[in-house]
Amino acid sequence: MDHPKRILIIYTGGTIGMQQTPEGLAPAADLAADIRHMPELGQAFQTHPPVIETLSYDPLLDSSDMTPGHWVRIASDILQRYQRFDGFVVLHGTDTLAYTASALSFFLERSDKPVVITGAQLPYAYPRSDARNNLISALEVAANMPEAMTQVCVVFGSRILRGNRATKVSAKAYDAFDSPRYPHLGAIGIDVEYNRRRRFPLAFGNFTKHGQLPPDDAVALVRLFPGFSAETLRAVCSSSQLRGIVLEAYGAGNGPSKNQAFQDAIRDAVRNGIVVVVVSQPLDGIVRMSSYAAGSALARAGAISGRDLTTEAAVAKLYYLIALGYSADMIAKKIKTPIAGEMRR
Repeated sequence: MDHPKRILIIYTGGTIGMQQTPEGLAPAADLAADIRHMPELGQAFQTHPPVIETLSYDPLLDSSDMTPGHWVRIASDILQRYQRFDGFVVLHGTDTLAYTASALSFFLERSDKPVVITGAQLPYAYPRSDARNNLISALEVAANMPEAMTQVCVVFGSRILRGNRATKVSAKAYDAFDSPRYPHLGAIGIDVEYNRRRRFPLAFGNFTKHGQLPPDDAVALVRLFPGFSAETLRAVCSSSQLRGIVLEAYGAGNGPSKNQAFQDAIRDAVRNGIVVVVVSQPLDGIVRMSSYAAGSALARAGAISGRDLTTEAAVAKLYYLIALGYSADMIAKKIKTPIAGEMRR
């Protein structure tokens, strides 16, 4: 007889467990107790429902308060309990869920057990809330994901998504997350159906033994818009802690090629040891810096193509590589190499 799977739910906060207060919705502490007594769990699994344990953070966090330090805390909490459980579910607010999902895919440095991140558009106690369905779906994926596919993933609405490919696409729809640059891992309907594409090979460093989390302002995110000035970019680069910039450029990775001051600001940043990674603003965009003169100008200034990295994955990957203690040259090399299926080869 098969033993029931053991699943750990880590409740970090977020809309899924919020209650109304005089100041508005705020995280509530009793969600973990409610989960352990959900009658739907037995009905959902019919046979061999998982054994569930919960870990609640204190204080609970609105996801807008998440920092890279919290990414590492979640990863550490999973790794400390890794041998005791068969899968993990992280309950998280939707605003920064895609950043945490990307970060966990790097900082965990393991993929032999499913780690599922989910949340909700409406609180657990609300009528028509998606919280129960998302939670049950996440638990089923954490307990039954095919061994060849185990990884960090996002389960939300009807979709199973690779964690470092997911991005939030709606503040209103129950299918709030998508991965426009990568096929879905699966679909949730009457049955849970998996797209059994082979995982990318992993090629990690060793953060748990040798890493040290950099300051929060080690990475900056800059979105180009018409009129964005070299002076603004230089102001961003003036921080002594800055080690990397994710530059959200137009289309295929284009920037203001006729603005020499802007190109000089990029070049000076790179000379000062700041890695500049270019990603595409459109949800389904892919950076091909050689396609247009406006993109090749950024490349000549020393910026690096992030190809099909999402913004969230680019930010998290930069933090991870900086945390490993790599030099700017090594980060520039590693950022172009897939290490957790976050980008195409």
